Amino acid sequence: MIRMEFAMKRIFLSLAILSACAYNAMAQEGLSTFKEPVEKAIQYNKSLKNAALENQKVALDREMVKGKLLPTVSANAMYGYINSLVDVDLPTQQLPITGINLFEGSQKARVSSQIGMAGVTATQVIFSGLQISNGQKALAEKFKAQQFLQEAGYDQVAQEVIMSFDQLMLLNEVDVLIADSEKRLNKEHLKVVQAIANGLAIPYDRDKLKLAILELESKKAELESNRELLYFKLEELTGMPVAELKAIQFKLAEVYLDKESATEMNRKELNALEASQKAYEYVLKKEKGAKLPQVFGFANVSYLNAFDNRLTVKDLPHVGDLKLKGNHIMFAPNYAVGLGVKWTIFEGKTHASAIDKAKLDLQINDNKLADTKEKLSLLQRKTVVDYDLSMKKIQVNQQQVAIAKNNLHLAARQFEEGLTDVTERLEAENEYYKQTLNYYNQILNQRTAALELLKANGNLYQTVTR
Repeated sequence: MIRMEFAMKRIFLSLAILSACAYNAMAQEGLSTFKEPVEKAIQYNKSLKNAALENQKVALDREMVKGKLLPTVSANAMYGYINSLVDVDLPTQQLPITGINLFEGSQKARVSSQIGMAGVTATQVIFSGLQISNGQKALAEKFKAQQFLQEAGYDQVAQEVIMSFDQLMLLNEVDVLIADSEKRLNKEHLKVVQAIANGLAIPYDRDKLKLAILELESKKAELESNRELLYFKLEELTGMPVAELKAIQFKLAEVYLDKESATEMNRKELNALEASQKAYEYVLKKEKGAKLPQVFGFANVSYLNAFDNRLTVKDLPHVGDLKLKGNHIMFAPNYAVGLGVKWTIFEGKTHASAIDKAKLDLQINDNKLADTKEKLSLLQRKTVVDYDLSMKKIQVNQQQVAIAKNNLHLAARQFEEGLTDVTERLEAENEYYKQTLNYYNQILNQRTAALELLKANGNLYQTVTR
């Protein structure tokens, strides 16, 4: 007996596990229908494309900062002509034997020359006070933050695509509802026409039914117009042709979620703020590093040639004008290698203000992160409550539809037997139409609540495309 009870418990446990797996699989299957249009909508969305391009600019900025550690090599060349008038007044010196005075008075001279110069210079940062490395790390975290923000937009696009398809399927259900109602009313209309011919009914009943049928025709035209607009919207969202969009059909039914996995927080906005926090920390380290000395190395090789040199000295004693001429004066090659240090000891309040600003940015982002966590926690609870409420409302709507359907059946029988008039018959028909439409609208609301729950926790896109 005990063994039998144990075996039964194992069977029930296995059935429960299988039911749970089937439950989750049904929820997954209900959203996997949208995998292709959602992925195409992500690829087609212009805003997401621009976000990706903006992020590429951050990657390029990081490469630019990284490039500052590499040598900078520059080449320069110059040709020029110099012509200068010189006036020199040196102390007078007397030669001891001849008694001739040298440098008596001021001496004027004119110098002219053509100069050609070329050289190559290389410089490289050896130590930047860790500014470059911290700047690289800050930009790397900024790249991550923008990537997370780009991915955060995936859920919004996915929700918009799914809700548009849901509205299309609602229109399909309304089509069926109208067709059924139209079929019943046409049948009643035919009976009334025959009854009028036999003198058992009045034209008023026929006209009332005809008016109800015409109202259904008006609703059908409105549905077709709404359907066309929805397909146009989906075409704009996904870039898919309408023929492919029309091939996507499914039954408008509830989306069941495993709330434990659905409420697991995976919002990309939080990841973005956390990455931004690290980026601001590196920016602060970078600004503090600006107080340290910078060390750089340099090397230069150059060529200098002064040619066609002319020097004219005016009115030299005993000589008169002295004219000198040279073919060239060449310096080649010239080498220079060395190290340099730059240490800004005082620069007003530039460094202090930059550090204070970095601290403020860090605190602002920290406050944003804390505020976002609180708001997302509240949104998480709200979406769970809305999801549970939507499930309860469906149960109520199902009962209302059942009652309205039963009343419609009774009203149809009573009208056929002449126990009620056409007004009561149409009231029952309208009530059934209303309650059934409310039921499908509530299913749509439940699906929307399920999407909001997944979106609030950042799990919608990955659930659809998993």
